[in-house]
Amino acid sequence: MTDTPDYDKSAEPTAHGPSHEATGSDKISVAGLSGELLDPQRSKKRPVWELLWELGYATPSQGSVRALAFDSENGIIIAGTVPDAQLWVSPDGGDTWSLKKDLSNETPAQSFLYALAFDSENKRIIAGTYPNAQLWVSPDGGDTWYLKKTLRNETPAQWYVTALVFDSTNKRIIAGTAYSGQLWVSPDGGDTWDLKKTLSAETPAQSFITALGFDSVNDIIIAGTAPDAQLWVSPDGGDTWTLKKDLGDETPSQIAVLSLASDPVNDVIVAGTEGDGQLWVSPDGGDTWTLKKDLGDEPSPQLNVHSLAFNTFTNRIIAGTFPECQLWSSPDGGDNWNLKKSLGAESPAQSHLYSLAVDSVNKRIIAGTFPDGQLWVL
Repeated sequence: MTDTPDYDKSAEPTAHGPSHEATGSDKISVAGLSGELLDPQRSKKRPVWELLWELGYATPSQGSVRALAFDSENGIIIAGTVPDAQLWVSPDGGDTWSLKKDLSNETPAQSFLYALAFDSENKRIIAGTYPNAQLWVSPDGGDTWYLKKTLRNETPAQWYVTALVFDSTNKRIIAGTAYSGQLWVSPDGGDTWDLKKTLSAETPAQSFITALGFDSVNDIIIAGTAPDAQLWVSPDGGDTWTLKKDLGDETPSQIAVLSLASDPVNDVIVAGTEGDGQLWVSPDGGDTWTLKKDLGDEPSPQLNVHSLAFNTFTNRIIAGTFPECQLWSSPDGGDNWNLKKSLGAESPAQSHLYSLAVDSVNKRIIAGTFPDGQLWVL
């Protein structure tokens, strides 16, 4: 297909109202803001977790920061939203944000931006959407975007691009979809895509790829699914896949693997689930899995572990949950977990911590939440 950059639809972000920032600029400094827009500025000393911005106050408002990624080439954070499939960029560790693309203005309109990844080999940002399961690529730090693939046009049609990950060993991007639980691979920065696996053809059938991760120590890709919370592993850049664990067979059974992360210091993979908010750990490249923490057993039960990331500055695994939007941390490869922050206790209360990303330039952890499209920084 012919690539056509979008120069005229959302190149100029929507201006913010004066109640949000006195200048009305589209790119605003929000350091020091908390849940109330007009409260006094905080001291320059950064607290443990600090609210930097609320996309719920942008025009049009965004209810959720569903996806986050870090572009190491340009030193920027990329955020994807719901309900307007917008792409926002921060060049300064989350202090300021600019709207770069609104896919709800496209034909056909996209309403959810579910997945983001950065391809460090081809220096491209990759974005995946709903309801047309589109794959968009930016070669210039988010300034311009090109539609590369619409999986809704495939047979059977896919509606969601639910997860994306970059395999730095095989120089490939892997995309997971729904409703057929498909795994697609691009060897060329998103220009072309090949279907490698359809998990709806397995028994029992899996309809969603709910999470993807890359383990750089063992050079494997890990995929998590629904409705049986299965864990699949590929040792060859997505060409072949092997089922390693079915958490739907556990008691209590888990519905989905919602998040995956690799801890290269302790050489483990961590998986977070839906059902009882469980945290499972594999010390051997995905071959065996052990339950390390059940957040459903906490005094304030957490039922979903929506997001996981490895903090390369403190060598800790970070987990984000629902329904109290809690942040948990493990300093020892997942053996022990400590509650660090409950955003459900903030005003307004947040219920889902959907996304986490590591900014290696500014040495920050960025978290995206629901329902006010908040962006938090550590």
